[in-house]
Amino acid sequence: MKKVYVVLAAVIFGALAVTAFAFGPGSGPMMGKGGYSAEMGPGFMGHGPKLDLSSEQLAAMKQIREKYRVDTEALRNDLIQKQVELRTVYADPNSNDATILAKQKEFDTLKQKMQDKMVQLRLEQRKIFTPEQLTKLSEAAQKFANRRGHGKGFGPGACGRM
Repeated sequence: MKKVYVVLAAVIFGALAVTAFAFGPGSGPMMGKGGYSAEMGPGFMGHGPKLDLSSEQLAAMKQIREKYRVDTEALRNDLIQKQVELRTVYADPNSNDATILAKQKEFDTLKQKMQDKMVQLRLEQRKIFTPEQLTKLSEAAQKFANRRGHGKGFGPGACGRM
């Protein structure tokens, strides 16, 4: 009987593995032409406007993102390390408030540096868009902002009671 369960589990695992790889690399809403495609805008999870980026714009976007990735790699690693250290300090019953606050400040400083790099990335990306594309992007951002809060969830206030 155990063999039947083991074989059944292996078959199910195999079937799931095959479906996971069925689409191959580069498929899905965020994977067109290096993250952007002519059909997909750079919006949240690929649900942005159709910006009809040219091949030159796509290449420039890819180059900017790659530079950002390389430039922020050490900072991202430091952030992860500080987060681990912060969790360790919080979990240590011998840690005092000053130690925790100092570690939190270190983490927040790194996080702000990362945010600054992200703003620089977005400013560089803005230079690539045409005025019409920026207008489409702005309209899409406004629509997204207007949708926030509508949908699944508790609603306003603590647990929807307000």
